[in-house]
Amino acid sequence: MKYFLLSFKAVFIKDVITELRARQVLPTMIVLGVLIVWILRTAAEAVSGGALIVGPVSLWLGVLFAGLLAQERSFAAEQEQNCICGLLLAPVDEGTIYLSKLLVNIVMLCIFELILVPVVIAAFRLNVSGRWLALVGFLLLGNVAISSVGTLFSAIVQLTRTRGSLLSVLVLVILMPMMIPATFALLAIFNSIGDELAGTGALAYVGSIRAAAGYLVVFDAVFVVVCWLLFSFAIKE
Repeated sequence: MKYFLLSFKAVFIKDVITELRARQVLPTMIVLGVLIVWILRTAAEAVSGGALIVGPVSLWLGVLFAGLLAQERSFAAEQEQNCICGLLLAPVDEGTIYLSKLLVNIVMLCIFELILVPVVIAAFRLNVSGRWLALVGFLLLGNVAISSVGTLFSAIVQLTRTRGSLLSVLVLVILMPMMIPATFALLAIFNSIGDELAGTGALAYVGSIRAAAGYLVVFDAVFVVVCWLLFSFAIKE
C-alpha cells in the first residue's frame, strides 16, 4: 500500500508540475468555456425564459468540452517527448498510472469549474437557492464520469493522427447516458424544472433528482472500475 501511494504521488505531482510550467491546458479550457457560455447566452436572449433552461445546459457543455481538451493532453507530453516507454518501464503498476492521471483530470476540471460556475450564474442570472452542496456534488460526479472515460480513451488514441477528433467521438458516445441525468440534476438545482418530472421525454425518464444522483453514482463506479481494468491493455497496445 505504501509503495502504491508513493508511485501514485510521483506520477500525480509530475503531471501537476508539468501543467504549472507549461500552462497550456487550463487557459485554453477557460477560454473555450467562456465562449460556449457567451454564445448560448446570446441565443437564450431570443426566447422568453430561455436563460433558465440554457444556463444549466451551457454549464455542462462547457465542462464536457473543456474536459475533452484536458484529457487529450493526458498522455500528449509523454508521447511528444518520447517518454511513454520510460513511464511504462518504471516500477509502477499501470493501474496506478491510470488513477493518478484520472485524479489530475478531475482536479483540472474542478479548478476550471471554480471559474466557469460563477460566470454561468452571472450570465444567466441563475438562482441556486441554497443548493450549493448539491451543485458541488453533481459537478464532482460529472467530473469523475468525464475523466474516467476520457483518460482511458486518451491512452487508446495517443498514437493516432486524429487523436483529438477521435477522442471526442468515442468519449461523447460513451457519456451520452450520463449526460441525461446530469442535465436533469442541474436543471432542478437551478429551479429550471421541479425536483420530479413526469412525461415521456428523455429527462422525464430520470424521474427525480435522487434518481439522477443514483444513476451518476452507478455510472461512475462502473466506469472507473472498468476503465482501470482495461487501462493496462490500452496503454501497452
